[in-house]
Amino acid sequence: MSPKSSPAVDTRPVMYVLKRFPRLSETFVLHEILGSEAAGVRVLVDSLMPAETGPSHAELADLQAVVREVAAHPRWARKAVWQAHLAVAARHPLRWVGIAAAARRQGNWRQFLQAGLVADRIRRDDARHVHAHFATAATVVAAMAARLAGITCSVTAHAKDIHHRDNASRLGERLDGVDVLVTVSAANVAHLREVLPPRMRARVQLIHNGVPVGLLARPDRSTSVLCVARLVPKKGLDVLLRSTALLVQRYPSLKVVVIGTGPLLADLVALRAELGLQHTVEFFGAATSSEVSGAMNSARVVALACRIDEFGDRDGMPTVLVEALARGVPVVSTDVPGVAELVRDRITGLVVPPDDVAAFAGGLDELLSDPALARRMGLAGRDLVASDFAPAESVRRLIDVFATSAGGNR
Repeated sequence: MSPKSSPAVDTRPVMYVLKRFPRLSETFVLHEILGSEAAGVRVLVDSLMPAETGPSHAELADLQAVVREVAAHPRWARKAVWQAHLAVAARHPLRWVGIAAAARRQGNWRQFLQAGLVADRIRRDDARHVHAHFATAATVVAAMAARLAGITCSVTAHAKDIHHRDNASRLGERLDGVDVLVTVSAANVAHLREVLPPRMRARVQLIHNGVPVGLLARPDRSTSVLCVARLVPKKGLDVLLRSTALLVQRYPSLKVVVIGTGPLLADLVALRAELGLQHTVEFFGAATSSEVSGAMNSARVVALACRIDEFGDRDGMPTVLVEALARGVPVVSTDVPGVAELVRDRITGLVVPPDDVAAFAGGLDELLSDPALARRMGLAGRDLVASDFAPAESVRRLIDVFATSAGGNR
């Protein structure tokens, strides 16, 4: 009896469709692609907007994927656009007509033109599956491109893309052509299964953003509290500043470093001046992953005062909190759904109600004043990250999505 032969490994590439790549604030996307490549997956990337200018992550040097910029505002009259669509339509003319008509009806014509460019690359490079991040424009393009090319599509949903009211109203339409919908927290899974049509709910599954457990931080008391966040309402930076103002008398050498950029910078700088915190709070600006790692290694506490903003936007699973606990740095945050899955009150950190300045200040005070408690919570958080957020496991599960979905090509 002859031994069973091993199943053939599918060496065809996976196509990533991303709004903008690379992007400094989306290290999780870069690390996911690098992890997939390390596991033997060949990756192609189509970026729908030009790459960010300015600082970049050193890990980009390890990227093998060929990144192509797709025209952000394609015009049918441009030769590259109509030639790509002609090549795609020649293979499945009725399918092309149906997708084009739906795009016109739904107001997605620009995304349809981009999808034709992506589908033509899929055809030429024989990609087997399409994956996107964020259930917004990139997902619309990815899903249409996959349908035009006759292959499958998956997407990872995160936070604003599914919770903000401007996006929530179009979720069903945007995700209708997606075969598997991955998301990063159990709270997101529950939300999506509640708001999506019944026929789409079984497509939703949880895969955490994987974060490696690093060396334990060695806090330098010159940097006491670190916050890494986009400067937007849902991150609660105003709460952090007002909480800091309550602590400076007890901790005259307190230092708070805020890493990140965003539309609220001017307002937050003004609030810092109003509270007299110019020598206490530093707005560092944008930072690379190595700079964030260095800041975490000298932080005694990582703070993120998450809230649900007036538009329903909220965090799904803040990667920065996972990264902090991976280094054994304790965290103070709020009981916004998703956050509480990671920051387990009095076990891996301290959790307080959103927008409660006194409670947030109290949490910071407790960890700053009790190094033994802070270390115990940091180590418990590190164990949680090692068990539930292992990058190899997250990548393995995502590769399974690519493989099982591609096995059912349209």
